[in-house]
Amino acid sequence: MESSEDTSALIRPEGRLRILLTHLVPGKDRGEKLDFIRNITCQHLWKRDFDWTQERCYPHNDLFGLADRECFFLIHHFGHDHAAQDEDILVPLLWFQWTGESLIQSFEAPPPNMQRELQKWPFTWEGRKWHRIPKEPDGTYSPMNYRNLIRSYLRLGVPVSEDQIKFVREYPEHARWLKDHLEEHLWLMLEPYCDLGSDVENSNLDALSQGQ
Repeated sequence: MESSEDTSALIRPEGRLRILLTHLVPGKDRGEKLDFIRNITCQHLWKRDFDWTQERCYPHNDLFGLADRECFFLIHHFGHDHAAQDEDILVPLLWFQWTGESLIQSFEAPPPNMQRELQKWPFTWEGRKWHRIPKEPDGTYSPMNYRNLIRSYLRLGVPVSEDQIKFVREYPEHARWLKDHLEEHLWLMLEPYCDLGSDVENSNLDALSQGQ
């Protein structure tokens, strides 16, 4: 869907641009949600889909596995010129909100928390350096780090993988941790692959003994 708003007077399609979007994203899965917001933005401004040779996209708070979470997307439009941007030159920022039917431009300044977040994202083709969870010398993740990855992936709306299934079967103690630290609907995605029968039984016995 496209907004009927005319943006031709607001930007030059060839100019460099920062685009901030806030919205609840439609779509069945993570990939569909990401494609939707990238493409609807570029269709709105340039009458084409998102182009990885011209744009970069950075999601924030994109916890698609959780209900009713407002997500933020920053799209950097470079065109085909990827040269470093002079820090003294201000790149225009457009702020849009997805209403569920169309993109609506907001002419107010973004809220302070988003302005602070924007300062962390330099306008460079290489983008921001991401924090990576450290790996062990053999190139694998420690069990504690991997369980944190599983929790993060599920909250991001990434489907359960074969490696994750193998992990929760091999490490019931970490599956138990995930049970205690995941939202109930996300834990239900992992539960069929876990064998915590004895743990549940012991927990029930503990509860009974504490109630006496």
